[in-house]
Amino acid sequence: MSILGKSINRPDAPGKTTGETRFLTDITVENMVHGAPVYSSIPFGEYTNIDLSKAKKVDGYIDFVSAKDILAENQIGVIVPDQPLFADKTVRFIGDSIGLVVAETHEAAIKAAKAVSIAYREKTPYYTIDESRDAEDNFIGESNLACRHKVRKGDIQKGFAESDHIIEARFKTPYQEHYYLEPQACIASPDGPDKIKILGSLQCPFYIQKAIARVFDWPYENILVEQAPTGGAFGGKEDIPSEVCARAAVAAMKINRPVKVVYTRHDDVQLTSKRHPFQMHYKVGVKNDGTLVSAEILLEENAGAYATLSTVVSYRSCAQAMGPYVIPNIHVDSNSYLTNLPTTGAFRGFGSPQAAFGHERMMDVIADALGIEPMELRLINIVKPGDQTQTAQVLNESVGAEETIQEAAKLAKWDTFKPTNDSRYRYGLGMSSIHYGNCLGAAGWHMDGSGVNIKIFPDGNVHVAYGLVEMGQGSETAVRQMTAEAMGISIDRITVLPTNSAQVPDSGPAVASRNVVMTGNAIQNATKKILPVLKNSAAEWMNCSIEDISIGNDIIKDRSSGTEIQFHELCDYMGKAQTDMEFTGWWHTPELDYNAETGIGEAYFSYSFATQIAKVKVDTLTGFVNVQNIYAAYDVGKAINPSGIEGQVEGGSSQGIGWATTEDFRINDGVVQTPNLTTYLLPTAMDSADVETAIIEKPEPEGPWGAKGIGEPSIIPTAGAVANAVSNAIGIQMNEIPLTPERVLNALNGK
Repeated sequence: MSILGKSINRPDAPGKTTGETRFLTDITVENMVHGAPVYSSIPFGEYTNIDLSKAKKVDGYIDFVSAKDILAENQIGVIVPDQPLFADKTVRFIGDSIGLVVAETHEAAIKAAKAVSIAYREKTPYYTIDESRDAEDNFIGESNLACRHKVRKGDIQKGFAESDHIIEARFKTPYQEHYYLEPQACIASPDGPDKIKILGSLQCPFYIQKAIARVFDWPYENILVEQAPTGGAFGGKEDIPSEVCARAAVAAMKINRPVKVVYTRHDDVQLTSKRHPFQMHYKVGVKNDGTLVSAEILLEENAGAYATLSTVVSYRSCAQAMGPYVIPNIHVDSNSYLTNLPTTGAFRGFGSPQAAFGHERMMDVIADALGIEPMELRLINIVKPGDQTQTAQVLNESVGAEETIQEAAKLAKWDTFKPTNDSRYRYGLGMSSIHYGNCLGAAGWHMDGSGVNIKIFPDGNVHVAYGLVEMGQGSETAVRQMTAEAMGISIDRITVLPTNSAQVPDSGPAVASRNVVMTGNAIQNATKKILPVLKNSAAEWMNCSIEDISIGNDIIKDRSSGTEIQFHELCDYMGKAQTDMEFTGWWHTPELDYNAETGIGEAYFSYSFATQIAKVKVDTLTGFVNVQNIYAAYDVGKAINPSGIEGQVEGGSSQGIGWATTEDFRINDGVVQTPNLTTYLLPTAMDSADVETAIIEKPEPEGPWGAKGIGEPSIIPTAGAVANAVSNAIGIQMNEIPLTPERVLNALNGK
């Protein structure tokens, strides 16, 4: 390979580092006005009156749109149809949308929105999982259960009877706020009486297209969705932009002017989705030598006011609840419950970080109870080629789990580390191993396809349009590398276009670490069509057999004569001959044999594997946890861009450290108490660890050039590794995060 496997500079980096990149706050269009949300100020009940009299007095006020302005279906639920675009009487959380004020300026829109007066009839709200689960009436939806998933493998009671030890533990993980640097934002511009263009900060353009089509009862072709440069997402711009853009679209079509909506930071934090809080109960049977025999696991999730993406989070956490280990008998129940709190949805990992915290804490709890070294316990049980996952899926190829443990341990010098327990500062190491199902899996298989469009110009330049998006993760770089490699041309010839719903077929959501796998395979599919055309044209021009033509390193060569021409020369010839030079590629994940009733079968077509080891320093006087080092090893199948992988691991680890230690998201009576960076503490450069990454390549046969996903696996092991390290340092099992100074001091003081 001439391009893949090499570290390539990102083409989007200069603009983003110099400030030249124009995000939505920098963008205006002619005749544009501004929108600001009006939302519920109570957690549960009905609004009985909307008073606009004070809002209308605000200088610049134009209009107010609400449920009465919906032309077709007032519904925005991305999977479960339970969420109206604008609340029609019933409101389920503080932040539930009631309307959108439109004004001449951003400031006037915000002022007018605050001036809208709403009268309510309140109901008793539910805030916790326990309250919601145990409710007998006054349900939030038809019931308070948002979704349920399960795994039933083997006979757990027989397994417990055959076990030498049965060990139980409970774990809790908290909310996590995405806190992308750019808040939710879009511009909706009418294009005639029944067409609209959306420019948005987004992950999933086709979600938005479908949402607006539903709200207006329009064909998809009437709705053009284009991604603007996006200042971070992490899952928070998967389904939420459908709400923001559709509301702006309703306003834009009503007043026949472009409407721009940019959330304030306070509104963004109060209104948008978070990572699901989990409470987990693990009961595991093991042999004296540490062999896992049986497990009964209950995962319970706080879904917030609407189902949103809880079904996906619940599915993934359920399928991976016991981690990358062999266990013959396992029952898992994963239940999400509605509460009167902001919604919880997609956040880097889709439930895997929570489940990983559970299974990796549990492995250390077992190791401690049995007196077995934690790394040894993992190696005894780790999945190897030919083994079954917890869903009874046999993994024969691309299984690098064991190697990730061994390589991470080498980086950390695991065998020589000794925790210190005789001073104010105590040091600990903690290990966490995970597997991550690539792409959408059996539950989302029907929408797990993706496309590209490759257009070659007569001057030799190549434009690539793809259906997923660049949101900071480096996908544009990977797309350029894969296209150049597949076509045998210089990477400098390739321009990746902004994602646009009119340029490529519906490619599903840019989530689940799909980009390299889906887009890479679609590129390979397209180039299977491109290369014969290129070679045929070259053979015509060079008067030789097509079998004698080779293309590589930007050169077309006739092997029979040794004659060579440049790629751009061939393109010029093809242009003059009016040869078709535009090609579409498509790839869909393999069909999976999976039984949703039992949770048994092929949950995902491929898995990435990873191990992280955290080294921590704990101040026993203040309770402060300093994560000093992360030693990481990742089986990525094939590294497309090694520096990009290292960047993903560094970024994901930092985000995981924040979730594990500093990000203490607080809600009181439905109101977010931590809406800014003075109250919600993201890790700074001083809080982030030094990260060392080992890349392991176990090629995946279904992956492009053997590649697998990395974006989400980068965060999944971190919290478990940090909690295991802190437990190792202080000799106390820390089963709940974040590990704030208060929580650590309480543990040290026996509370």
